[in-house]
Amino acid sequence: KVEGVYPEMHLTKDKLQIALDRFPELEYVYFNGHLGDPMMNPNIADLVELSNCRTDLTTNGSLGTQKSWERIAQHDVGVRFSIDGLEDTNHIYRKNSVWKDIVIAVETLANGKQKPKLIWQMLVFPYNEHQVEQAKALSTQLGFDEFHYSKSLRKYKDIWFTGADERRHIDW
Repeated sequence: KVEGVYPEMHLTKDKLQIALDRFPELEYVYFNGHLGDPMMNPNIADLVELSNCRTDLTTNGSLGTQKSWERIAQHDVGVRFSIDGLEDTNHIYRKNSVWKDIVIAVETLANGKQKPKLIWQMLVFPYNEHQVEQAKALSTQLGFDEFHYSKSLRKYKDIWFTGADERRHIDW
C-alpha cells in the first residue's frame, strides 16, 4: 500500500448525493470496492436506496447483515457474487468468507420484494475445478439467474494450472 494514494474510507451518502446531483440523468450505479467488498460499507443499503436507479454490486457475499440484504432486495438491483467453490473450498481463496452468511445473503435476495438479478461468478483453481458442475446446480437451486466460471490466471500458493493453455481453457 502506498500512503495517500488510496485513502481507506467508505463512500458516504453526502458524497454519493453530490455525484447524483451532478449527473441527474444517471441511469446506473455500480458498487465494486477497489480495496474491498462494497458490503463492508456500513451504509451500503442507504447508498443503494439513495441511488434511485438501476444499481449493481459485486460482493463475496459473506459481509453485510440480513437487514441490509433485505433493504437492498427492495430495489432495482443486481448482485454478482464472487463464490469460488463450495462450502469446503470457497474460503481458500476468499479469505475469511463464511459460507452460511453467503447462503443467507443469497436467499434473502432471492426471496426479496423485487427479486434482483443474481449472478454466481466462480474462479476455478486446481483445488475446486471438480466442483464446477455441482456449484452450477447449487446456483440454480439457490435462485441465481446466471452462473459464470473461468480458470484463474492467478497462482494460489504453490497451486497452479500447468501451462498457459491449461490455465486459459476449460473443457466442461
